[in-house]
Amino acid sequence: MTDQTASQTTRPRLWRAMIIALIVALAALGIVNLVSLALINADQPINAPSGALLYVSTFDDDPDTEADDSFNAQWAQYAGQDSAVIQDGILYLSIGSAGGVFSDLDYPFADLDVEVLTGWQEGDPEVIEAAEISLMFRYQDVDNFYAFKLRGDGAYRVERLQSGVLEVLSEWQIAPQALSGLGAFNRLRAVAQGNQLRFFINDQPVLLCPKGADRRSTWNGLRSGQCLSNNRQTAEFLIDSAFKTGKIALGAVAGQGATGFRVAFDNVIVLAP
Repeated sequence: MTDQTASQTTRPRLWRAMIIALIVALAALGIVNLVSLALINADQPINAPSGALLYVSTFDDDPDTEADDSFNAQWAQYAGQDSAVIQDGILYLSIGSAGGVFSDLDYPFADLDVEVLTGWQEGDPEVIEAAEISLMFRYQDVDNFYAFKLRGDGAYRVERLQSGVLEVLSEWQIAPQALSGLGAFNRLRAVAQGNQLRFFINDQPVLLCPKGADRRSTWNGLRSGQCLSNNRQTAEFLIDSAFKTGKIALGAVAGQGATGFRVAFDNVIVLAP
């Protein structure tokens, strides 16, 4: 096992330990925000102070309690050629057809700061390179949501699907901080506050290339970091007001027709921004 492989293998364990330590510390201080517990079944999103814990899940299944089963049941799961399954403390999404698969959390949020640990677990190298992982937020239904995507080659993109019509808010661009390929894990984070949308990979903000007055978002190459649209100006955030509330969902997409792969998700945290 190489040092890089070992690092990628231990990353989920380290993140899980950090999440558990966070929950224990908050509980010890008596400031665990009950939004994630008492209000998780509320029908309407909640306005909370900045930094308040709205939701957390490690997808663990403790046979001695029903709590974890209850929380896991709030995520959509299904079997088949395309599947979403929680197993051994991980949410796995498998793609067997030229389409996409996702699991949504049955709870709405308004403004939010959501992050998740995710990586590619199975698939041929050429398939993984085009395989897309998606952090979806302000999800209304299958035709209406925002998506922050990371591809197996380390490129990211931001999309909006509205009434079934796809609008690319910022096109594919390689993120130097992203780990790529089979076995690599990355931390994806999206912050939606009002109509302002910001995005991070492994705790580092990503530059965005809005279309501005142009027809589409356009970079000067996949690795350039130079935006050609929007008067050649990159941005640290996007402005979009299509959706103000919605659920979160975790997805995988057969980019460029790539099928036969599996991705993993763990350690979901939602805070008030």
